[in-house]
Amino acid sequence: MSEWENLPAPQPDRRPAPVAASWAGFSADPRIPDNQHLRASDADRDFATALIEQARAAGRLDPSEYSERAAQAVRSRTLGELAPLVSDLMLANAAQGAVQRTRNRFARAGITGWIGLAVLFNAIWLMTVMTTGHVLYYWPMWPMVGTGIPVLMTLLWGGSAEDGGPRDAHREAHDQRRAARHARRAERHALRHGGTIALPPASAPPQLPPPDNDLR
Repeated sequence: MSEWENLPAPQPDRRPAPVAASWAGFSADPRIPDNQHLRASDADRDFATALIEQARAAGRLDPSEYSERAAQAVRSRTLGELAPLVSDLMLANAAQGAVQRTRNRFARAGITGWIGLAVLFNAIWLMTVMTTGHVLYYWPMWPMVGTGIPVLMTLLWGGSAEDGGPRDAHREAHDQRRAARHARRAERHALRHGGTIALPPASAPPQLPPPDNDLR
């Protein structure tokens, strides 16, 4: 057997996959007050730990900060305890928020300008009608439509679902608060009537096939 055939097989890359620095990685947004008292799951703690490890590998945390935050993430029991550990690591969200605020300012400026032009066009048309004493063709609708299309495109672009616009964020926060209220209401109703809260059955862990025996 030649020497090159005895070389060890290459080992797979065991480095953890990078995680997106986004609050969407948690089961519920820990920044929302109604979610901060919710119990954190193992997935929530693992996600926070992955963010901390990723920041340590990028040099954004020194060893002491990494050890302290990682230990606190493991000991955390609620989502509110995890939020301050990773809030300064959400650079992607901060940049996205700045872009979204810029888009909102452009959208508001466009709406204000369109309203001003619409008032001006209608005032000119009304003064012409009053001067001539006849109802003239309503021509202001054409410049209003022409100037309104860019404003509409700006609104759709600034609040798109792909960029996580503020409308989607507010809707998601509202849904989460409503779900939390329903859960608390159901819990109070069950306790008032002496019942118990039915929890979904835990799913059984997947069965892995037995390893193949190496007979070589």
